[in-house]
Amino acid sequence: MNTISEEELLALQAAHVEVGTSRWRIVKRRILVRAVLVIALILCRALMLKLFPQTYIPIIFADSDIGVAELESLIATRLFGGAVLGGLYLYALMTNRYLRSVSIVALMVPISLIWADLQMFLLSSFPDFTLVASISFGLRLATIYLLALNYIDIRR
Repeated sequence: MNTISEEELLALQAAHVEVGTSRWRIVKRRILVRAVLVIALILCRALMLKLFPQTYIPIIFADSDIGVAELESLIATRLFGGAVLGGLYLYALMTNRYLRSVSIVALMVPISLIWADLQMFLLSSFPDFTLVASISFGLRLATIYLLALNYIDIRR
């Protein structure tokens, strides 16, 4: 006796397809636009780090003899990791596969990095909180907001 409905069978067979076809047609463009905006915000933030290293070196490397070269190495390493995660995120968006898992990881990474920002900028150097640092912090918040909107659209 077969008690599995056709919808349940399709759900079991296509577990990697995250958003239903009709819903995906509606939200795909909106999600992709937000994803491109997130990439642009991250690149703007990296450009700010590159253009204004004197703002970040005293805050990030307070008591050490680390200079601009080490900061550039840190930026390059984070950008490489971000490019890998961004590529995975865009692949998931384009194919509608493993979208919920990838979107939650994409949301968790900047949330975990914002704690480092909070510790570095707000707690340890609040009197030295410059305009560049506040813009950088705002860009990180905007990134989290856009990724959260994407995640909410995917979960509906």
